[in-house]
Amino acid sequence: MVAILTARIPCGSDVARRGGALLFLAGALASVATWVSAQTGSFELVATIAAPANIVHADGSVAVLANGNTLTLLDISVADAPDSRGTLTLTDQVWDLVVDGDRAYVANGFVGLVVVDLSDSDTPVVLGTYEVVSQGQTVSVAIAGDLVLTTNNQTGLSAFDVADPTAPKLLSSWLTGGYSRDVAGMNHLGLVADQPDGLHVIDLSDPLDPLEASIHFADGETTQLIARSASTSTAFIVDGTTAQVEIVDVSDPTRVSRTGVYQAPGRISNLAARGTTLFLTLGRRGLAVVDVSDASAPTLKATFDTPGTAQSVALTDDVTLVADGEAVLVLRAQ
Repeated sequence: MVAILTARIPCGSDVARRGGALLFLAGALASVATWVSAQTGSFELVATIAAPANIVHADGSVAVLANGNTLTLLDISVADAPDSRGTLTLTDQVWDLVVDGDRAYVANGFVGLVVVDLSDSDTPVVLGTYEVVSQGQTVSVAIAGDLVLTTNNQTGLSAFDVADPTAPKLLSSWLTGGYSRDVAGMNHLGLVADQPDGLHVIDLSDPLDPLEASIHFADGETTQLIARSASTSTAFIVDGTTAQVEIVDVSDPTRVSRTGVYQAPGRISNLAARGTTLFLTLGRRGLAVVDVSDASAPTLKATFDTPGTAQSVALTDDVTLVADGEAVLVLRAQ
């Protein structure tokens, strides 16, 4: 059983203490100045779950943490008093996961896609597995409508039918030009972060016969992460070297276009989006919240200086969860 500590503190105030990190672009000096002075918003820390975690995802009142090859379930129905429940150890490392109702879909390294039953939160169990025969690893997972999507850094994008969760069915695959690092689903689209290309937009209207709708070639050559805002038809792709977020309009999947850029002050480990708000985890710099309502001029809205190394962020209707290495923080915007 993990310990749960509660506290209420304001937005992190010693951001300047973490200055001096390597800057990847000359223009990032201005970003750091903005970062240190930005106090336009704040968070309330309502709970801390003292459990090792580098990945977190949530849906409704259920959150799942991952550390190495171990999953831990949390009941977050009462955000101020989250309840740690059961654990499950998988065969290989968990690279990514997504929670959807009483199931979790896991990118499980060399194993492939694993479907986990969360209906008994004290005893999560593996329902089914699709083992990928590849020298690469399954590194990301997302949901697009009724499909579950994964990327493998050797075999590209795969689309699965999980109507029978005990036997995930591979419907199709699409090999991108480079290494498929991350995936997001938007309606019938698979949005793939490809290194070195950038963004591949795959039309899965017919999942048995996918089509490449378009490619957005990114400025950098190390595209590694992607998030999407379905309500604004926007994708956010991250370059791992420059810590730059490109904001891309995908309202017309055949003619995607960059509408803006946000320069983070340091390496981005994970991101999530809701509407016109972007959430970034920045390692020792903690959490950043960016207003992208004007994509041509993104604005830092709030920061939270987490005590450890912010590695992953998950959003629910009520709270923001941050996996911080040795703990998970439950935050509420003030």
